[in-house]
Amino acid sequence: MKVYVITCLLISLKSFAFKDVKYLVRSQGLIDNDKVLKAYYSFQKKEDPKILDSILTYLKVNSIEIKEDSVNSKVYYLKAVNNYMLRRYEICEQFLKESLKLAKKTQDLQLIGVVYNMRGLNVTQNIGDFLKAEEYFKEAITYFKKVNEEYQIIDTYYNLFMNARRRKEWRLVLEYADFCASLIRKTGARKGVLKTLYIRKAHSYSKLGDFEQALVHLKKAEENITAKDRNESNLLNYAYAEYHMEKKEFEQAALRYKMTRDSVAKLNFETQKLLGKSFERELELEDLLKKDKDKIIQSQDKSLFLGGVALVFLFVLVFVLIYHSKRNKTKNNKILKLNSDLNDVIEELKGKNMSLEDKKMEVENLLRLNEQSLFSRVLKISTYNDTIRKISGEIDGYMDINSSASGYLMTVRKKLNILISEEELWEDFKIQFEKIRPDFFYKLKQVAPDLSVNDLKHCTYVVSNLKSKEVAQLINVSPRSVETTRYRIKKKIGLEKEDSLYDLLGNL
Repeated sequence: MKVYVITCLLISLKSFAFKDVKYLVRSQGLIDNDKVLKAYYSFQKKEDPKILDSILTYLKVNSIEIKEDSVNSKVYYLKAVNNYMLRRYEICEQFLKESLKLAKKTQDLQLIGVVYNMRGLNVTQNIGDFLKAEEYFKEAITYFKKVNEEYQIIDTYYNLFMNARRRKEWRLVLEYADFCASLIRKTGARKGVLKTLYIRKAHSYSKLGDFEQALVHLKKAEENITAKDRNESNLLNYAYAEYHMEKKEFEQAALRYKMTRDSVAKLNFETQKLLGKSFERELELEDLLKKDKDKIIQSQDKSLFLGGVALVFLFVLVFVLIYHSKRNKTKNNKILKLNSDLNDVIEELKGKNMSLEDKKMEVENLLRLNEQSLFSRVLKISTYNDTIRKISGEIDGYMDINSSASGYLMTVRKKLNILISEEELWEDFKIQFEKIRPDFFYKLKQVAPDLSVNDLKHCTYVVSNLKSKEVAQLINVSPRSVETTRYRIKKKIGLEKEDSLYDLLGNL
């Protein structure tokens, strides 16, 4: 009889212990539908990753399943946003489809618009299908207008504006930008976006050749940008570079491109460093949370084992478990706060990184254009030199058959020969080339000090990715001669036949 009573007490205490721990993990209250709805609407208004992380963590820790379609549709959307932030675009699309299905079933027009807007962003990042993204954005605006969601309409028009820019449809960019700006002035929301709109509009006007309007919008952006707006400052420098490039003001354009490139490289380095630390810390926090849960489970098993020995010892063990649970609750709260802070930083850095990658590609394209412009100039100078040599040769021929030729012709010939001084032409070429690739010749001399002037010229052709036929046309020799020279350079540098000369020079 005593054994039966003790067994009943153990079972009751086990049930109490599990309920008490679960109660504490749920932060002294069950997560219900109202809490999910409150988190969803709060996130829509503030777009704070902390809210998203908090509600999803509670749902996961407590293994809560939502039954109502109207609430579950919002849970799917929140999970989709979380996976989008983690760059899991295919998983994000799956959750968005589930959310859209339930939203249409429950006639939630606002959520339908939000899901279409999110699908536009996701398809852009996942497969770069800008036309499909445009369809989704326009569908979102249709639903937002039905429920008069002006704030969401502004965001979606901004997405359409960025979509048109990626497709290089400059007049459409201006159209969406003007509509977006008018809504911002009307509602007073998203005023910080105006700086970006001015810069992008200026860039579009430059591409369309309307330099007066381009300069007006560049000045407007410059007046609104502060020292803290590093990303906008980079965009402004790039827009100025494009403006000067379209106006054929190459020196000013090159200066702006250099400013943009240096700043982009610095920010990109900082972004990669912070992202690495953030992901590393997130993994550490997940591991810590797992260990804390394992401790709770081990403590519960231990309490049941020791409870069979004595009833008094069982009560002591229960109090120990409660103490550990409270301590774990404090740790979990700290983990949640750190996760929220990390997600905030990741979201900010992710946006900057995307923008900086685009700028990096455009800057590299323009540097290639500058190289082509330089070699075009070299070709013209080479043509001029050939003509001067031909004239000088004709003067020599005339003087050979006319011994009474005047001293004036001899003076003209000397001046012509001075004009085509190879040394001066080479020095001028080096100066112009190093504006595009600073310290290139110095670094090359460190690798291979025995290279001749002709070898150095051919190295500039290689690093500029000119084919043998293009180089042959440029310097008026046969393609076979160009290949022979390149093979000789590889031997001087110490490269094997199968090694890439372009890769080596490109890394200098």
